[in-house]
Amino acid sequence: MIQLSARGQAAYQLLTLIVALLPLYAVGFLASALLQLPSSPLADLVDLADIEGVKGLVLELAIMSALVCAGLLLAGERLRPRAAWWLPRLWTGLALVSLLLIPVELDWVAELAAALFLLLLALATHGSGESSAIVRVWQIGLLLIAASAFAAHLLEDVRALEALQAFRLHATHPVAAVSLLFWLLRRCSRVEARWAEDGVRIVALLVFLAGASISLGRVGLPAIVSLGATPLIALAYVILAAHCCRALSQRNENASLAPHWMAVAALFWLAGGGFLGALGIQPAISEAISGSHLERAQDWLAGWAPLAIALAVVNESASSLRGGNQRVTGYAPLWLMAFGVGLAGIVQVCRGVAQIYLRDVAAVESGALPALLLPLTVIWMICLVAVAAGLGIYALGFWLRRPRIRVVDA
Repeated sequence: MIQLSARGQAAYQLLTLIVALLPLYAVGFLASALLQLPSSPLADLVDLADIEGVKGLVLELAIMSALVCAGLLLAGERLRPRAAWWLPRLWTGLALVSLLLIPVELDWVAELAAALFLLLLALATHGSGESSAIVRVWQIGLLLIAASAFAAHLLEDVRALEALQAFRLHATHPVAAVSLLFWLLRRCSRVEARWAEDGVRIVALLVFLAGASISLGRVGLPAIVSLGATPLIALAYVILAAHCCRALSQRNENASLAPHWMAVAALFWLAGGGFLGALGIQPAISEAISGSHLERAQDWLAGWAPLAIALAVVNESASSLRGGNQRVTGYAPLWLMAFGVGLAGIVQVCRGVAQIYLRDVAAVESGALPALLLPLTVIWMICLVAVAAGLGIYALGFWLRRPRIRVVDA
């Protein structure tokens, strides 16, 4: 049994919510992969677009739950007790309602309510936190996520919606995740507070500009602009990785696996943003890869980077709340997910290159492509099974090691 304040208990409940969403995400991307097989057994039961929507929603809920939990811990005692009581419970309710409304196609109501919640959370935590720069970047991330959610229901143009979705994936979520990254670096390494405050400002700005450039590349940029943005995108993620590497090379006594997850996130950002993002904004390449597996590989890696940060939050925060400097989850899920996600991204890139060649050069009909890509698809699915196994082991390990909590104050 561990003793926690009411705020600590609420934070631990949010960590449990994040972990509970992981198996649902695994089911989502496995079902999506099965639907891409020739003569898929699920083709008559569900639609690929619906599965992709559910998968994206679960991923967003997991990332945003980490943001809410971190905000509760960032604010500390400066957050009013009443706000510390109702904020986590309201968010948990919104997350559950969002999932329950999916079958009746009213999940957009809960999505807008969640966006409004993030706005209220940013206001409720205004002026609090252990590091003002980290908190401000965290609040800006919340505002960007909320604004993009409202904008998604105002736009009608398909290309504009695609660019907005890319903006949410490559700009808004990364900016918010960068604040969590530097918050965790302060807790897991010996870096100075001034270095962290300066670094979070620089990295968040560069990641935002890089993500905005990637999203604008989806609708087409002039050649001269795309050439100028290419080094900016690459440099942004290299600087992010350099900050992460410098801090993790000065580890303190923290024994959780949070540093490992942060390193994995930096690698995913380098591959998905720094390499594929810089490549994909070139006009000719952007047009060729639009809607292909190559574009999905980029989005896959970009989505997993903030999710890896969320898993780092779970590891470090659970270890701190338990009062023991030890691992909360094991190495097996870490390696399964790290290598599974990375290899799945590589195979997806290969599928995309083959798809573009067969479609645009060999002039193969689109209906014949799934059968021709089947060998690569099978390898890709094996990688996804490894990722799903990692998520399942991570969730099971967290659940089996859950402590009994005794609240010691109101």
